[in-house]
Amino acid sequence: MKASILMCALMVSIAGRAAAGPGGLNLGWFDCSGSPATLNRSFACNTNLGINVLVGSFVAPCCVTAMSANEIVMNLQSASVTWPAWWGLAAGLCRSTALTPSFDFTAGPFTCIDYWEAGAIGGLLLDQILGNRARLRVVCALPAGSSQIRPVEEGTEVYSYKANIRNTKTVGTACTGCQTGMCIVLNSILIDQPPGTPGGNKFVSMPAVRNYALWQGGTGGDCLQSTPARNTTWGSIKALYR
Repeated sequence: MKASILMCALMVSIAGRAAAGPGGLNLGWFDCSGSPATLNRSFACNTNLGINVLVGSFVAPCCVTAMSANEIVMNLQSASVTWPAWWGLAAGLCRSTALTPSFDFTAGPFTCIDYWEAGAIGGLLLDQILGNRARLRVVCALPAGSSQIRPVEEGTEVYSYKANIRNTKTVGTACTGCQTGMCIVLNSILIDQPPGTPGGNKFVSMPAVRNYALWQGGTGGDCLQSTPARNTTWGSIKALYR
């Protein structure tokens, strides 16, 4: 587990160095802040009930005067050599309905700032499944002209999204691989501001405290190559909330 944590941290450092900017990212289970308690999620894989909640947040950089949307990129790498069926969370795969986004923090947790106040809508897409790696893209936005579009004070940690992973089809199905370790990295959040806003959009790619989380202890080794090589456009996912 220690090796997995160190390698994930190194992966994050190398991946984000070229595009480093102000502000920072945190990722954890069930809450923000990148605290030790949110690092690893262990699950006995003995029930189809329950939900595992990944929470992405960011510490605001300078000059976010009118945040209207977030565009999020996450990378995942499995400890197995192929992608586990249990993590088949895309359309047409084993657990295609088990992954959903949420941008509603009105019922908690309350550690960080709830900027969206239940006003944002959006979607997510798991794609680029290549061998034991995949990419998860999330996007959310407030309606154009919303009175909720306002400044975010520099240095404030704000909730961005939840990725809800349900335990559906864990027991009694062919969706095997629940026990397989996973390293999950929050690579970047693009903070969108309305066109013409001074300073424009803000790209955040460096960790604040810790911008990765582990499932079942992680990969137990090298997470350095978790980023899929191909790039895709945002069109398919943005269409989910238009």
